[in-house]
Amino acid sequence: MKKIYILSDATGQSGLDILKAALVQFENPHIKFTVFPKVESKTGISKILGQAKTDNALVAFTLVKKGNREYISEFCRKNHIIHVDILGPLINNLSSYLKIEPMENPRLLRKVDERYFKRIEAIEFTANHDDGQRAQRLQDADIVILGLSRTSKTPTSFFLAQQGFKVANVPIVPEVPLPDEIVKIDQSKIACLVMAPEVLQKVRIARLGPYYKADSSYTDLRKIYEETEFVDGLCRKHKQWKVVNTTNRSVEETSREIIQAVFGRDVEYH
Repeated sequence: MKKIYILSDATGQSGLDILKAALVQFENPHIKFTVFPKVESKTGISKILGQAKTDNALVAFTLVKKGNREYISEFCRKNHIIHVDILGPLINNLSSYLKIEPMENPRLLRKVDERYFKRIEAIEFTANHDDGQRAQRLQDADIVILGLSRTSKTPTSFFLAQQGFKVANVPIVPEVPLPDEIVKIDQSKIACLVMAPEVLQKVRIARLGPYYKADSSYTDLRKIYEETEFVDGLCRKHKQWKVVNTTNRSVEETSREIIQAVFGRDVEYH
């Protein structure tokens, strides 16, 4: 088994992600990763590199301090250790292009990694609170999405989760009472998705595909009108809910409106 040592003055997550992305190009590589986070002293670096030499490991590093990067590169060259400076060339080229010296502050990179972990946590939360699951924990959500079936609750929830928001979505079914927790949580973080009945009917028919039956109440336009009127009544009753119309709109557009409505700010998606 081959070994890869990852040295970082942050968490090491960025380097690990990049290496894993590169390794998918190799069939069944047997690799053991060892991550060394918050590495800043040359004494600590020397100890790690000495072990890397013993293990015949590849050394990859994401260090923002130029002196430490040069120290690792020089040590690896003298000891014939294969090494990869992941951040150094990029930082140097950006510095030349921008005509600005880098700050060499490891804490800034840690903030990037912290945002990554926040997104992972948000995605896990959203997956565990999809379609009304674990309603007893709605108070832990950043955003709670309500809506009839096929109004784009789940895709919108996961798109928002990728931006770092913990989202729970709860289906509205006229015959089934909403969870008691709905009225107990902060009402200003609730977004109710609505859609034009005719469009909603088409979405449901397309979703059913080969299982579609013309006599199904799920796709019956009169029944859908009744459902949308029920939702309208709920929204009139709960005036703090943010009503977001998803008719012929992309998930990105819907998500942007929800963030604006709930938090009073917009967000740029990259």
